[in-house]
This record gives sequence, C-alpha cells and structure tokens, in this order.
Amino acid sequence: MLTDAELEELADRVRFDLTSAGFAPLPEHLEDAPEGGLLVFVDQDKVVVAWQVHTRLGDAALDMREIGHTPEDVVQRFEAVTAVMHLTLGSLLTAFGYSIRTPAFGHGIEIPTSPR
Repeated sequence: MLTDAELEELADRVRFDLTSAGFAPLPEHLEDAPEGGLLVFVDQDKVVVAWQVHTRLGDAALDMREIGHTPEDVVQRFEAVTAVMHLTLGSLLTAFGYSIRTPAFGHGIEIPTSPR
C-alpha cells in the first residue's frame, strides 16, 4: 500500500497527464464549484478521477428523478454527459498506462494502488 505522500504524487501525475491531454482538473479548493469539471482526488487507498456536470444540470436531473420523471430530457442529458466523459477518461487513462477500475457503486474511475 502506498503512503499518503505517494498517493498524492500519483494524483499529481494523473492530473499532469490529463492536463497534457487538454483537460483542466479542478484545484482541490474548487471541487465544489457549480461549473463542474474534472475531479482528481485521493480516496483511501486509491486515486479517483470523475467528471462533475454543472450544478444546473445535476440539480435539474435530480429533481426529475425524485418525482419519477427519468425519461425527461434533462435526466438523459445528465446520464449521457456522465457516461461519455467517464468512458473518455477511462480510455485516456488506460492509454497512458494506468490500471483502472469502475466501482459498482459510486461514480468515477478508480486507479487502485493495490490488487484486490
């Protein structure tokens, strides 16, 4: 298992690689920014990469889901953006040589640091 410093170094390397590909990872202090964007963070023993939509789209999709209107255009847009961005990010990370895992629950792409 990696130390906290090694995990942060891995997260920095992932940020660098994704920035080189043209993405702009959000700085840690802006991860809750309403505009959304690319998130790269350490969670326990792994680095997580995720795409966060603008709060406007996320909130509207959540509102529609809560009242049972899942076929609504806004829900489909939310799901399409999330799926396409995670597919893109996963493909890039794999091409850059990272081992990735998509969690069954939660969101994003995990870069595990130890086999499970």
